[in-house]
Amino acid sequence: MPDPVPPRFTPHLLVMWPPKTLVPRPPDPARGSNSFVTRPDRQGHVEHLLGGLEDAARASAAARDRAAPSERASGFAIRVEAAEGHSLDPDKLANSGLTLMSVRQATETSPQEALIWIPDARLPAFTEKISQFTEDTPGGHPKQNAAVANAEHIGRPAFDKLWQEDTPAPSADEQRWWELWFDPRLTEADQIATLQRIAATNGWQMTARSIRIGEYRVAHVATTGAQLMTLFDTNACPSEIRRPSFVEEVHTVARALQYDLAADLADRLEPPAADAPVVCILDTGVRQEHPLLKQALADRAQSVFANEEPGDHAGHGTQMAGLALLGDLAAALESNSAIRLAHGLESVKIVPKRITHDDTPRAHAEVTVEAVSNAETARSEQPRARVYSMAVTEHSTPDRNGSDGRASLPSATLDALAAGTSLTVHDDRIELIDAPDPALSRLIVVSAGNVRDHLIADLQQDDGTLHHLGHCDLSRIEDPPMPGTS
Repeated sequence: MPDPVPPRFTPHLLVMWPPKTLVPRPPDPARGSNSFVTRPDRQGHVEHLLGGLEDAARASAAARDRAAPSERASGFAIRVEAAEGHSLDPDKLANSGLTLMSVRQATETSPQEALIWIPDARLPAFTEKISQFTEDTPGGHPKQNAAVANAEHIGRPAFDKLWQEDTPAPSADEQRWWELWFDPRLTEADQIATLQRIAATNGWQMTARSIRIGEYRVAHVATTGAQLMTLFDTNACPSEIRRPSFVEEVHTVARALQYDLAADLADRLEPPAADAPVVCILDTGVRQEHPLLKQALADRAQSVFANEEPGDHAGHGTQMAGLALLGDLAAALESNSAIRLAHGLESVKIVPKRITHDDTPRAHAEVTVEAVSNAETARSEQPRARVYSMAVTEHSTPDRNGSDGRASLPSATLDALAAGTSLTVHDDRIELIDAPDPALSRLIVVSAGNVRDHLIADLQQDDGTLHHLGHCDLSRIEDPPMPGTS
């Protein structure tokens, strides 16, 4: 839980709307027509759909027979493909006890698709719903028209149909890390515990902690896509599969300081008051003995990595701390007067010095929550106003052209923290489940990218002044969760 804080010191920041909880839902089917396909042979259409449903049910039953009894699912997933140029009505398809897992938008080359979870007990009712399409309503229209007319095919979901990224799904034979989202509506069993047992049996690597965000549980596992498909008929069937965001190494070289000027300024700095607000730097750590930062930091430096000290291995976190504390150094260096610091610093290292092949990676969402928890509980006897600064982003390249800004696990985690959701850190999981509390809201300043691939000359206007903001508007958005150089 965040510290109780004194009145805010940010009158220049105005948030004009209260936070509200948004329930994750599939994207709105933007492509395709809302009109219904005319099916001259309704009986043939029903038989085609039911044939696909029966094949999916038989294949699932056979797969579940091969699973351990404690891991067998009490239902199965199907893929419903829309008729080309038309849209499904997922809510009509998935009502009456079924669960809509996800919806894939139609593209120029593929129709819209919906993944639906069918509990075994609801299969007869779903079969009957499809069969009713052969009958007429009192008004002379096909029954269940909205649910059945635009459905072109029903079948088993392939691995790539759960992939929720814009980029193509990786090869099913590729060994890699995956981010799995679990919907608790699919089973009463503990999905993470089931996944852990299956991973241990099959020799898959898993991260130490899962993450609970709202009702959803998120876990990370290393295996092949083909092996992941064995989860579809267990109590660990994921609703979505995504590309994970892990902390990674960064290598930067800090600029040489002008030591004489810095020493003179350090002598003129006066420490902030004991109860002054702080800026908490979530980065590569901070050099605690830096002469310009030491008084403001006051030993408030930590690391989320048990095997790493909170010191700065790359220089980036120290640079961000200097900006947060002193801003533009030019005026301070040119002055001869004493400078009283109005706020202090905190640091929590969230970017490790190095990662070996033997290390289990950690999701950036998990690391961020632990960092916030560490900052807020380290000195709970000294409550203070706090602003977080997280200026680490993934380094986009021509073949990895930034982000489209879509919601992700890291962004959902930041939203929950900012809105005042309480956090609980356990050895095996992290939970962000309470309703937002405006009184406990957090201000988290997150970078959205960087001006990359430019020389200083590119940023200069005709009069020689720098036009950095103009290039910011034209630069790629980058995922905040991935650390990189700033």
